[in-house]
Amino acid sequence: MALNQKKLQKKKAKQAAKSKARKTAQKQKALMSAFSRKLAIQQAFNAPVFECWEAEPLFDQDSDVGIGSVMITRKANNGDILAGVFLIDVYCLGIKDCFVRVFSEENYPSFLEEVNMQGKLKKIHPTCARKLIEKAGEYAADLGFTPHKDYREAKRIFGDIESAACPRSFEFGKNGKPFYFAGPYDKPKFIKNVLDNLEKNCGPDGYNYVAYSGDDFFL
Repeated sequence: MALNQKKLQKKKAKQAAKSKARKTAQKQKALMSAFSRKLAIQQAFNAPVFECWEAEPLFDQDSDVGIGSVMITRKANNGDILAGVFLIDVYCLGIKDCFVRVFSEENYPSFLEEVNMQGKLKKIHPTCARKLIEKAGEYAADLGFTPHKDYREAKRIFGDIESAACPRSFEFGKNGKPFYFAGPYDKPKFIKNVLDNLEKNCGPDGYNYVAYSGDDFFL
């Protein structure tokens, strides 16, 4: 009986060792995969600009939204495409979200289609894409808002693009004032912080907003 228990313990120990080795290998594989992705992104930052897009119409004064994506892409020698996507609010909050991601030539079109479904895209010159993103951030900064936490890394995709060469001018805000459109996913605390910030920096009559409460919007 004692011998059988000893064999059973040895068997369990072997199984535990195999399981640990398998988990270690999986962890190492995941780390290598993450490292490879990070390395690919770092290398792609130096690749030539491929194409740039902006959502339209971002500056439609008849719209209450004023939010859309601006995308800058670079194409590496191996065909991989690095996309920097910036979700900007041209009425108030500036750079709401951003990320960079590497796509193969085969996968890039489907990603572009996915972004296009969120807001119709049109080509934009690289200099104007950078200018639009940066100016949106500056406008929001003047109102007391900071860009998304990943902006510091994502903006590396600008590289040597000269925003000063863009002939376009951009007018932020809606009808001459900051306009905050609070969507259904904005939490009450966030809405309050935004409105408090606008009150502090713009005064009670210096901004407009529409907020969402339950099934209704209120001014």
